[in-house]
Amino acid sequence: MGIDALNPIEVKAGMDPVGLKEKYGDRLVLHGGVDALLWDDLGKLEEELRRIVPILKENGGYIFSTDHSIPSNVSLEDFRYITDLIKDIGIY
Repeated sequence: MGIDALNPIEVKAGMDPVGLKEKYGDRLVLHGGVDALLWDDLGKLEEELRRIVPILKENGGYIFSTDHSIPSNVSLEDFRYITDLIKDIGIY
């Protein structure tokens, strides 16, 4: 048995999802890597998602997720917006 996936990729702990993809992306599935604190600012969150998701999904091996639970102050409308965005930019 070996390690097949890395979960979580915790940005708040200093982990760099893009760096991990570059170094281990051909050997590990990456799960997470989206800073949960960004959900308070949809503009910043969208900017970050558009920056990292295309890189992380390159050649497969990425599962979208935050690095922690989604904050309780995120509205259903905002949650739907982000899930629709991920469906758009994150589809393989």
